[in-house]
Amino acid sequence: MFFRVRDQWQRAQFGWLCRDIFRTPPLWMRDADVTFMSQASHRDFLMYLVAIKSVYRFFDAGKIVILDDGTLTSKDCALLVHHLPAARVLTLADVPDADTPKGGCWERLLLISKLVRDSYVIQVDADSLTLHEVPEVLNYVEQNCSFTLLGSGSFPGVESMLDACNRARRNGKHNSEPQAISERSLDQFPESSKLKYVRGNAAFAGFARNSFRSSDVEYFSKNMEAICGTNKWREWGSEQVTSNLIIANSPKASVLPHPKYTSYYALPSVDYSRSSFVHFMGGHRFERGCYSVLSRQVIRQLMSDI
Repeated sequence: MFFRVRDQWQRAQFGWLCRDIFRTPPLWMRDADVTFMSQASHRDFLMYLVAIKSVYRFFDAGKIVILDDGTLTSKDCALLVHHLPAARVLTLADVPDADTPKGGCWERLLLISKLVRDSYVIQVDADSLTLHEVPEVLNYVEQNCSFTLLGSGSFPGVESMLDACNRARRNGKHNSEPQAISERSLDQFPESSKLKYVRGNAAFAGFARNSFRSSDVEYFSKNMEAICGTNKWREWGSEQVTSNLIIANSPKASVLPHPKYTSYYALPSVDYSRSSFVHFMGGHRFERGCYSVLSRQVIRQLMSDI
């Protein structure tokens, strides 16, 4: 309960400090063979506007697709029309049917499997900021190469499934979260000797055009569920594992360099303002006020376009 109250207060404070995002000019959108896709909620709406405007300015072109988690209000949708004039807002009814868990961002991954038929897709979390130019991402899009942000304690690259399994067993033998259990069990996956894995973070991930289908999502999900057990696989975190498997086993895949692209852990020794991309994740999101300071910096830059 204390966490919920603190989170609500911190969100309200962030919203007040960053309210000028609503005064920034609408995006001037041009079509291109790249789609920025995010799942959006009413609770994170202001953060999403900052996130999408911060990243789009370094591309100046591309489609924007928003998956409404069911909580966006009519006012939210009207603001989207104003700020992101050519964006498409889709609902859960637009997500392909598949035999996978429900919720926990599974619908987002399944929708991406549909969008990659026609476009390169970049998944952008609402709690993220793009602060500087992203030449690596532009290069991956041009080469049609999938990519991912590195996760906590990740090996800095795509590796064999068996190597990833051995690494997980050495580093997290007592962790009972779905991701940790999955990674320690990768050697049980069918044809594990031929497959790859990357310990990524889906907060910022690129999916090459035609790199996977919803049937691939089902394949990885069903096999991991058989290994981990239905109850554990349906907990939060299993979609992250599946996203990692999809990217790692794409025809071409790479990882974004750290700390140029990073998640925020409120480490006083790290100057996050020098990173190109920062994911302000979970419990660390509002610590030390970095998120609001950098968001206001981005908003001032966007305001200069008026």
